[in-house]
Amino acid sequence: MIGKNISVDEILTQFNNRSKLSSLISKYVQLSPRGNSFVGKCPFHNEKTPSFNVNDDKGLFYCFGCKVGGNAITFISKYKNLSFSESIKFLADMLGIEISYENKEQLKKKNNKLFVYKLINDFFKKSLEKNKNALNYANLRIKNKQLISDFEIGFCPDDNELINFLKSEGLSIEEIQETDLLIKNRKNQFFGRFKDRLIFPIFSFSNKVVGFGGREINENSRIKYINSQESQIFKKSELLFGFKQNSEVIRKEKKIILVEGYMDVISLAQSEIRFAVASLGTTLSKTQIQKMWNYSDTPLICFDGDDAGRKSSKNIALKCLEFLVPGKSFKFIKLPEGFDPDTFLKKYSKKKFFELMQSSYNLSDLVWQIILESIDKPTPENIALLDQKIKLLSSKISNRIVSDEYFKFFIKKKNDYLWNLNLKKKKTVHTTEKVQELINEKLVLVFLIFEIELTRHFNEEVSEAILGNKDLNSFKDALFKRNIIEKKKIDLDYLVNNTEYSKQILAEIESLNKTHLKGLNIEEKRVLLRHILDNLKIPILKKEAAVIKKKILEAEDDEKQSAQVNKYNEILKEIKIIQNKELE
Repeated sequence: MIGKNISVDEILTQFNNRSKLSSLISKYVQLSPRGNSFVGKCPFHNEKTPSFNVNDDKGLFYCFGCKVGGNAITFISKYKNLSFSESIKFLADMLGIEISYENKEQLKKKNNKLFVYKLINDFFKKSLEKNKNALNYANLRIKNKQLISDFEIGFCPDDNELINFLKSEGLSIEEIQETDLLIKNRKNQFFGRFKDRLIFPIFSFSNKVVGFGGREINENSRIKYINSQESQIFKKSELLFGFKQNSEVIRKEKKIILVEGYMDVISLAQSEIRFAVASLGTTLSKTQIQKMWNYSDTPLICFDGDDAGRKSSKNIALKCLEFLVPGKSFKFIKLPEGFDPDTFLKKYSKKKFFELMQSSYNLSDLVWQIILESIDKPTPENIALLDQKIKLLSSKISNRIVSDEYFKFFIKKKNDYLWNLNLKKKKTVHTTEKVQELINEKLVLVFLIFEIELTRHFNEEVSEAILGNKDLNSFKDALFKRNIIEKKKIDLDYLVNNTEYSKQILAEIESLNKTHLKGLNIEEKRVLLRHILDNLKIPILKKEAAVIKKKILEAEDDEKQSAQVNKYNEILKEIKIIQNKELE
């Protein structure tokens, strides 16, 4: 039987890629966030004041009381009183980590290849400095020279120069072939995989060079970009380009943006956006998803603004569903047609890009769009197909709680979709786009003018409603005072002839009354007003929740923090109730 060794570093790397130490320890110890760490009462000795510290960035725990510390394996071993090998098996079984056992020869080859790749990376960097054409190209594309150094960009010269360097480092021709830098053609001859290309080293999460990406600089190749082949050390599904260089900002700001390629990451860095990574492809693995979630609850996806980019975003949205858990999701930035992050930032600005980030799509909204795009017309058969899609995609989510919430969200979306279809049937062909702006706000005014008696049943809510436009809000307050409180019944004709309100707004209100209320019975009108007032509440509640969330993060006193958390949860509960409420 061949004896086998296992690398502790590899086990811990896989664990840290897929989980957080605090998530593991919190199953056994009550932890509270404090700065960039977590604290709790030590499970290894009795104490009144918490002195047990967990640091996710380092993957370590330490008790300042009893001086016990270590990593995930150490904690499980000590807490469960297990041996080293039993602790490893426990972690593997609990987290689904695939532990790779390697014999001594495999381990030696792997370490040798990592060492050789470090030498090659240094060689590529020096080659860039020597090649005027490549250096000019790099400087043309990357204005900030520091980024060339930060990302360790290099250049691969001709085959002979590369082979001579590797031979000078003591590599045999067989060992050179194993580096993946040479490709055998149909004539059984070797040529350089990255010859005459700008080189981007690709680092593992343990900051070791495990592969390379090459960019054509002479524009005479059909293939613009090329990567190392999958190998023992280069596995695209376990890597994120740019994480090594941007990890400090990612950890600090708890933000991460996924883009398509190396130059997108570097372009964002040139605009001082240092929390971007690339997935070396247009899909995501479970490891990459969980790695990003380790640093941000809601990473952003920003792919190119073309058909291929939009298709890739949708594929990722569907792929993410399986792994969703409470509090973790993704958002999607929609770039204008024909733009990628690089070209967008060159034409516009960092400020404009941040505006796109602020208006990014929720994962749930994008998935609903995918569902809706699966039907052409709202026929009974297609509505049944919507129901089928809703059940199918909701069931893909492994976490039962999140799955149930998505199902309710999609049902609400379907009901809203059918409701809006019904309203559209009642609209005239001549409804202008202007009327559609701030439609909920204007419909409140419609009810205050044309449906006064019905509106009285919603006195308190109409009074407290804040419209998304100052002028409309003032108009609403004036109408409420006169028609509801003072019961003067000011109609539209009076407003047109005896007030200074905008004639355009009054015309829009008249049009909305004809297109949205005409033909509805009293019960349908009541449901519509209920729906409008609920929709107006959500932005206000979300703003309030954002303010409280900031207070929670800044709170130093545990009692105050707990009170804010309770208040925050109550607001989220209210938002959820509104969003999940089906039309009556």
